[in-house]
Amino acid sequence: MFSAPNEQKPLIPKQGIKVPHVWTIILFCLILAGIMTYVIPAGVYDRVEVAGRQVIDPNTFHSVPQTPVTPFNWFVSIIEGLTASMSIMSMIWFTIAATDVYTESGTLHKMVGWIMKVCKGNYILVMIALMSFFAIRGAMGAFELHIPFVPMTIALALICGCDVMTGLAIAMIPTFASFAYGPINVYTVAVAQGIAGLPVYSAMAFRVVIWVIFMVITFWYVLRYASRVRADHSLSVTGFVNPTAADIDINALQNEKMTGRQKILMVMLLITIGLQMVGPMLWKWGFSEIGALWLISGIIAGIIAGFKNDKICEIMGNACAGIFVGVICIGFARSVSVVLTKGNILDTVIYGLSVPLQQIPSVLSAVGMLVIQSIINFFIPSGSGQAAVTMPIMAPLADVVGLTRQTAVMAFQLGDGLTNMIIPTMGALVVYIGVAKVEFGTYFKWVFPLYLMLIGTGAIGLIVATVIKLGPF
Repeated sequence: MFSAPNEQKPLIPKQGIKVPHVWTIILFCLILAGIMTYVIPAGVYDRVEVAGRQVIDPNTFHSVPQTPVTPFNWFVSIIEGLTASMSIMSMIWFTIAATDVYTESGTLHKMVGWIMKVCKGNYILVMIALMSFFAIRGAMGAFELHIPFVPMTIALALICGCDVMTGLAIAMIPTFASFAYGPINVYTVAVAQGIAGLPVYSAMAFRVVIWVIFMVITFWYVLRYASRVRADHSLSVTGFVNPTAADIDINALQNEKMTGRQKILMVMLLITIGLQMVGPMLWKWGFSEIGALWLISGIIAGIIAGFKNDKICEIMGNACAGIFVGVICIGFARSVSVVLTKGNILDTVIYGLSVPLQQIPSVLSAVGMLVIQSIINFFIPSGSGQAAVTMPIMAPLADVVGLTRQTAVMAFQLGDGLTNMIIPTMGALVVYIGVAKVEFGTYFKWVFPLYLMLIGTGAIGLIVATVIKLGPF
């Protein structure tokens, strides 16, 4: 079984350059976007409906009268961004609120103990098993849905003798990396290939190979860090915390059996997770339905746990308050694209970025597309939204510069997916680190080397795709 980490005082990570609060970063981006509406010429593409989705007609870019957004309306856009993001924000609030009810009942910690026993005390095996689960789900398009698992993976990491960053990484990093190049990602691959006129999920073998390479790099990066922290607690970027200091009783987890209530709650939690997985596929559930599912699950769980009404409300309220900053960032970040759209310069930016690709060799054009999609993702962090805006341009542009459309789709997917790991305008990222109570600057410094490895691997993959003319066309 796991051995308890040596008793030590919490280690405080070294202080480096202070990164501004994430709200400050987003506000700066919003003001910059607002100023751009006065400077960049307004222009738009005409939209046409294809398979029920509004997409750009790439041959219709034209100038329109300048419509600068006033400073007052910069801040109005924040409210509009929050309104437009309410369903996903509510889903995250209620999933975390419900998860805290299960945590308060002791069920989550007992589930961690059960996982430890199944893996016979091998902490590497435990982490690989969990990361594989998150990676497979991420490949299918799961992204925000793994946020409720963060408290459990952090508890497990602390028990293993690692730190909070390890626990966050177990749930978050495989999800993000797998989503970035998931071979069957319904939100990026399916949408982008459909717009490009390609068979859905075509070039599967090539995609699987690149995805496996991504996962090997990701798993290695997380496990290497975990091993180093376990061997030397001073290497922790978040500061090492003993399980006892985090109110985690290792002996109880390893030896105490679940109560009858906890067994019922564990089954109920697994059913909730199962419904969350199949609901979108069978019943076309969206964020609102998933949020309602978790709200119902949390209320019933509180009743089964024997909590009084006031206690259930208190647990859920405190949970929502604890991630307020992160969840609000989702709507806050969306205000940037709202301002660019109101100012009619979003299409101008896309047009301006696409023109230089026609002037360089095709091999470099593929990497150039990756860079452009990465930049655009800062303003349009939605995968399906970015596909609808950029693929109608990139697909025919690929024809012009001598690339296959499949390569253009690959460039889009990598540019959209990988930058999700590092940009503050990706609200889900801020929520993940908010749940773990890790500062954005600390997280960014930790994850950036991995991002460079993955983006470099992706660029090599694009060059290979260009050379072999990855198809069918």
